[in-house]
Amino acid sequence: GTAWSADYVAMSGKDLYQRFCASCHGAEGHGDGSVAASFKVEVPDLTLIAHRAGNVYPRERVIRIIDGRYILGAHGSRTMPVWGEDLSRLEIGNPDAERATRVVIDRLADYVGQLQKQTPP
Repeated sequence: GTAWSADYVAMSGKDLYQRFCASCHGAEGHGDGSVAASFKVEVPDLTLIAHRAGNVYPRERVIRIIDGRYILGAHGSRTMPVWGEDLSRLEIGNPDAERATRVVIDRLADYVGQLQKQTPP
């Protein structure tokens, strides 16, 4: 029901990150979450996204990656959950579902932006 959007839309970017992302990407975004070691692929260090993109945080690209519904198949298999689909599926039939999903994903992207290292390690 409406509990989903009320619960998640009320959460901060940090709380949402801990809920959805930290188990793989780590509490501070270094790709060292508790389940990261079980993957065959390397879990990316989220604190280096801006550094890899010429020291500019590509917020819209991060939003599309988190959402996952708009990623092209050319990138190969996707280990990361398609959160946009997972989140909106919880709210089938609710016209606000897409807006709530967007709010959550925007908040996550903003939080990941805050995790960026200013200079490379």
